[in-house]
Amino acid sequence: MQYKNYIFDLYGTLADIETDEQEIKLWKKIAKLYGCYGAYYKPKKLRKIFFEMDREERKLLKDKIGCEHPEIKLEKVFLRLLKEYPDARIPENEAVWAEFMANAFRALSRKYIELFQNTLETLDALRKKGCKVYMLSNAQAIFTRPEIKLLELDKHMDRIYISSDYGVMKPDPMFMQCLIETEKIDIKESVMIGNEVRSDIKVADSCGMDAILLNTGRYSKNEIKKDAEANGIKRDFDVISKIEDLLK
Repeated sequence: MQYKNYIFDLYGTLADIETDEQEIKLWKKIAKLYGCYGAYYKPKKLRKIFFEMDREERKLLKDKIGCEHPEIKLEKVFLRLLKEYPDARIPENEAVWAEFMANAFRALSRKYIELFQNTLETLDALRKKGCKVYMLSNAQAIFTRPEIKLLELDKHMDRIYISSDYGVMKPDPMFMQCLIETEKIDIKESVMIGNEVRSDIKVADSCGMDAILLNTGRYSKNEIKKDAEANGIKRDFDVISKIEDLLK
């Protein structure tokens, strides 16, 4: 079926990435950065408190906006770690400092990032046909937008939606509704493409939109079926193994 609007996930769909946010080497380096401002954390303690604060912030946001899948801005967590440490030196420009810490965290935890083969060519081919191409990504805008520019995906998208900008993430239908209402698209003429059943296929299913699983994880038919059943997927969805299969 030919659609007018193609909505893509980012990580695992358009771009292959590997990160390790648990590695103690990472937290040793982050602890050194905090030490420069008088916050002398032990690496393991810093890691523990970071993820505790992350959960706290998500719960607070969930209670505030009433959604099942809230998305916070990690800059707030990095800033809390500094401000709640006794006698730490608070920088004059807190926003710039938090942005630096978030990007340092990402740069140090990222092992690699690269586009899947034929990604840009496929996006361009869809747009040449007159289709609109959007991105709907569960991610932190503070470091995802630089990665999007690094991969030059920004030049091949009509608009990009990142969850931390909206306070909600897939599979919550509120996130998809932000795109639908802003772009004024018809869901019957639109399709969501992603590599995860529990987020990408689920968010489309919740909105009554068609979906395509881009099976970059090379899951078996049985694994995909079980995943769909476990996530309560009601609508049928197609499965492709390569992004260029969208052009067939």
